[in-house]
Amino acid sequence: MSTVPVYEDHISLWQNELTAWVPQQIFDAHVHLGPPEIMAPFSSHRTREALTTFRGFTYEESRSFYKKLYSGKQILGQIAFGFPLREVDIISANNYIAQTARRDRSVYPFILADPNNIDGTIDQWRYWADAGVRFVGVKPYFDLLGINRPNSVFHCRDIDFTPVSLLEFMEKEKLVLMLHTSSIGGGDPAVRGFVAMVAMTYPHIRILLAHMGRYTEPSQFQRLLQSPVLDLPNVFLEMSSASSWNVYAAILRRRELHNKLLFGSDVPFGLITGVEHFSDTHGPVFITRHDYAWSDPDLQMQFYARRQGLTYNTYHVISALKRAMDELNMGSDAQDDLKHRIFSRNVLDRVLSSMGSDA
Repeated sequence: MSTVPVYEDHISLWQNELTAWVPQQIFDAHVHLGPPEIMAPFSSHRTREALTTFRGFTYEESRSFYKKLYSGKQILGQIAFGFPLREVDIISANNYIAQTARRDRSVYPFILADPNNIDGTIDQWRYWADAGVRFVGVKPYFDLLGINRPNSVFHCRDIDFTPVSLLEFMEKEKLVLMLHTSSIGGGDPAVRGFVAMVAMTYPHIRILLAHMGRYTEPSQFQRLLQSPVLDLPNVFLEMSSASSWNVYAAILRRRELHNKLLFGSDVPFGLITGVEHFSDTHGPVFITRHDYAWSDPDLQMQFYARRQGLTYNTYHVISALKRAMDELNMGSDAQDDLKHRIFSRNVLDRVLSSMGSDA
């Protein structure tokens, strides 16, 4: 599937459970935007990877889809960046985001970092700053290394696609880092070491750990939680894709971390109809309602009954957060305050404060 699906509340999860629970105002801290024509064709072997599910999602498509996906809610803003795939024209992807931010000041633009041409990335950042659009953050990504192996995230290091020269520039400009970690994410001591190094060496960089720092199974998140990394003041957790309720429960039991949790959808990838699953035979996979080019037929058959209860991943993320909060038996006022922080105030007040797209 490479086009945006037609909206459907497959199991009425939004209508019956989430719409009354989600705050009226939402800030989406993880959005991919870009026109499909700047993406080269995917080879057949590349379509076996979930990261190639979508080849584009324009600003207009996102706004139209939001009206249904989060119906009745006000979208305060978005952290937006291009599709960080090796097939993309990086310069065109960044230009599109800058042009979008210029016409809509609620879009906070992040620049895709070309790991093979960091100087070029910095030059493009400066070009747009001179033109009146300041990229407030950077989105590096493992796939832009072009490693010719499936699931190359397991065959590289964070420093490979987030090199020191980029970090030094980001520190000088006080930019935000949206980090999709390598390996097994926060469960890997090397990844935790990298995040800690960046946070302490470059204190002006705010680090958003995408997908809750990533984990291939929830127990790995506990290793991140038990480490000193999340105690660092400039490290935050972005929620997209992570649909394990016990991960959120572990975070919410520590009140000092309540200001570090940020809602993000990862649309259009958040529109994949499924949840993460760790298989003893297939490793980290997604179980999905729909069949995708990368779906495993045996697993889809094995989990046929479960699949009927699935819908968009972003809904399952919100539902997992709701369950975790309900388990804490918080008072209604405390829960409302926490929801407002997670869905908008944390990112606006603690990450993006005084960093408008034309700052």
